Amino acid sequence: MKRDRILPLMAALVLAIAASCATSTTDDTTASGGANGKGGNTATGGHTASGGSTATGGNGSGSGGSSSGGTTGSGGGSFNTGGATATGGGAGRGSGGNGSGGTASGGSGGSKNTGGNGSGGNGNGGSTASGGSSASGGSSPTASCLDGMQNGSETGVDCGGSCGACPNYKINPPNTKNSTQSSCDHGGGYMCARSMLYSPEMKQAEADDFGSATDPGFVYGTVGHDADNGSLDSGNTCCQCYQLVFTSPKDPVSGVPTPKPMIVQAFNTAAGGPKNFDIYMAMGGYGNFNGCGNGMYSTVPGIGEPGMGGIRVENLSQCSNNGYTLASVSSSSCQSAVMSTCEMIKSNSSAIQSTSQNSCVETNQPQNLYHMNWNVLAKRVECPTNLTRVTGCKLNNQNLPKPDPTAVDQASASGKGFLSGYGTTSMQDCCRPTCAWSTNVSNADSQYGVFYTCDASGNPS
Repeated sequence: MKRDRILPLMAALVLAIAASCATSTTDDTTASGGANGKGGNTATGGHTASGGSTATGGNGSGSGGSSSGGTTGSGGGSFNTGGATATGGGAGRGSGGNGSGGTASGGSGGSKNTGGNGSGGNGNGGSTASGGSSASGGSSPTASCLDGMQNGSETGVDCGGSCGACPNYKINPPNTKNSTQSSCDHGGGYMCARSMLYSPEMKQAEADDFGSATDPGFVYGTVGHDADNGSLDSGNTCCQCYQLVFTSPKDPVSGVPTPKPMIVQAFNTAAGGPKNFDIYMAMGGYGNFNGCGNGMYSTVPGIGEPGMGGIRVENLSQCSNNGYTLASVSSSSCQSAVMSTCEMIKSNSSAIQSTSQNSCVETNQPQNLYHMNWNVLAKRVECPTNLTRVTGCKLNNQNLPKPDPTAVDQASASGKGFLSGYGTTSMQDCCRPTCAWSTNVSNADSQYGVFYTCDASGNPS
């Protein structure tokens, strides 16, 4: 064969080999989950690293916590549902841990939605290392990062192992002389996402206080509450704590289970009157103010605003079937709409974004429907130690009863000092808390004497 024909053929052969290498070199170099779940610049699970057409992660959602899977996704994704919609390819959601291909499949839908522990073996998440037909999460996932308990490989409540890193919520005391203006007054002071319902910090603090990580008895939160003096309260409500036992819905939603009892701490006033507890959760509704778009978030959905409670099942048409019932809000169409809508919450801070998206999803799950209005029994209690370490505000001992883990419903709370006639609403206006000013807090600890104020990136002070 003539030389002028051999050289072009050899060049073509070299190019073909190079292209083959390029498509099989994936997560381990450019999309490793890494210790902090960063998926590299594109965070794909390889060129075609989907979880495989059958590599879905079950029906549940998986969360990578606050770690991001590259520029467009959060490591494992807060809401990746596995399968075709949660691939590590085009959606850019490389899972955390060891990156894709290994114990966390290349672009699987988080810990609950990975292709088991055998996705792609030790290979990459590339075209030959997808979850494949034998690596699906199947119907018995080992863990979930959005179920409010420690299970699977997790080392804390919905954190560690195949989920995002567990939070270090025990930080320096708040600055009691902080004079930063509220975001609602065009300043740089915000309510911290760490004090939000279902934040990683709140989940872990409850487990540390009660030693119940695998089966938490309470859900921690913060609320706006006005003094009901002569009954539940006796003066200033700032930083007071209450145990709430849920009894029946105030909204027209039938058949849903009552959620777990809460222990809440008051951070705000002018919150709907003395019989109300206004629970702080992601996209819970702006009310009279809105400081959320002034730097804390880059995108905030307008669904349910203003004055309609924000992102809740009652504001999503997919959740109604001639009315709102347990079946309709549990349906895949409803919960998919919840997830996709909550994914619209965007922040320049990956921690704020993941915490907010997860709070939005979890409070709309049928077993945790805190994002609707409830009738509750209420009792003022001493604040648990680690709840105050999350919020920053601790009161001196008031000789109040401690929270009662045996009071979980109306029957078991009977005769234990709970008062009736109270209700809940939901909110998020992002304003600096009323109780972040020391002049508004009475009987405070000398160090942990006010609620933390956060900047737009979520840094508390």
